[in-house]
Amino acid sequence: MPDLIDRALRAAERPPVALLHAPRCLTARDASARCTACADACPVDALAVTPLVAEGAQPYESVNPTGKAGPRIDDEACVRCGACVTACPTNALLPLPPLDDEALFARAASAAARAAERAVEQAAENASRGTAMDETTGKSAALNGRAFENAVEDAAGALGCDANDAAHGAAGENAPAVEGPAPATAGLVCERWAQTRRLDGDRTVVLPCLGWVDAPLLVHMACNGAERIVLPLEACAACALTTAAARVPEAAAQAQRICGTWGLHIVIDATGEGALAPLEANPDTDAAGELSRRNLIAQAGTSLVDAAKAEAAKQLESLAGASAHADTSPEPDARRWQLLDDLHAAGLPDDGTVVPRALAPRVSVDADHCSGCAQCALFCPTEALRKAGRLSGGRTLLEFDPSRCCDCGVCEDTCRYDALVRDETLTVGELFALDPREIAIPKRRVLPEHKQAAVGP
Repeated sequence: MPDLIDRALRAAERPPVALLHAPRCLTARDASARCTACADACPVDALAVTPLVAEGAQPYESVNPTGKAGPRIDDEACVRCGACVTACPTNALLPLPPLDDEALFARAASAAARAAERAVEQAAENASRGTAMDETTGKSAALNGRAFENAVEDAAGALGCDANDAAHGAAGENAPAVEGPAPATAGLVCERWAQTRRLDGDRTVVLPCLGWVDAPLLVHMACNGAERIVLPLEACAACALTTAAARVPEAAAQAQRICGTWGLHIVIDATGEGALAPLEANPDTDAAGELSRRNLIAQAGTSLVDAAKAEAAKQLESLAGASAHADTSPEPDARRWQLLDDLHAAGLPDDGTVVPRALAPRVSVDADHCSGCAQCALFCPTEALRKAGRLSGGRTLLEFDPSRCCDCGVCEDTCRYDALVRDETLTVGELFALDPREIAIPKRRVLPEHKQAAVGP
């Protein structure tokens, strides 16, 4: 079967980057939706969003929804930057191996854990050389406290967050140096940059592009021992894919706020080449770029076998009239559930602590302005807001589960009466509650002001 072999070889060389979970995609769910977030984020115009596919047209293999609408990714043009995956407001694009969430988070956790081990090793080496704290270093510690406060303010300014949310550290080459034990430092760098520097492969996560970085990934590293995460974003300025990482500073600010709320001491250093100095590899160890290339070769053999099996299954399904990828799509919200698991394991703040909007907003409904149509729950792509039954007097009971809410704004945009509001007032206790919050809305009705408009003067 030469056609099968050719297609399998092509798939192994350039495996699809993601699959579409159609129930989450706003364009696939609603023909009138105008969401183009994934296409807008693509730096090479490899992705297009169409309300309908022309009759007889074949969808690109990366995105194969059961319906006829949604985004299409050109696998030949795609550069695997990850920008579309992290830009999707409803987490509808699900990454595939070798860039799937499970593999990426495992690599990030390993790098963070190794960074923590390395920090302990360095501290032991310093102690063995007689550099333990004495009277002189005790005086330095007092200065260190003031430097610490200045560093917090600098980090907050660089990341656009409040100083109270920045746990500690300096985000900038000109920030004051903080004395004392070196923090556990891990890095996230692109393949292009890794190949120009000899970086410690155990403490560095090499990505096709920093466009794959989002807040859950950074928080995951913080919860696994990293005290400082280096993101050399200044290198992006000279890259043809510079727009792919445009959302990374926002993700860093979100992660810094979340960690600050949880009391996790983390510095997210999104500066230039100088920040990578603590990650330089020893001469007798593999550098991150070299390690990345070796892994890619190993992955290629596995990908070839998997691709051949997937292609054979796809052709058989096509003959049977079944939809391709029907049973191979990964589960949505893997990153979100990992984020919540990490924060729960790290220890919850007081129940009354307000969580950052990046985790979830509070959804409230003004019963006086609500028509009772429940369209907000009908169109919620994650079922964070859903109908739960009827109440006395014909009222409708809605349930809001903040753990499922990705703050996409569909519910608020759907409401024609401005009765629904999302704001940053949700508490830790509500986010991690076992039971969803109940919202009672009135019986279906026409509001007086709209009745007046329909009758006319």
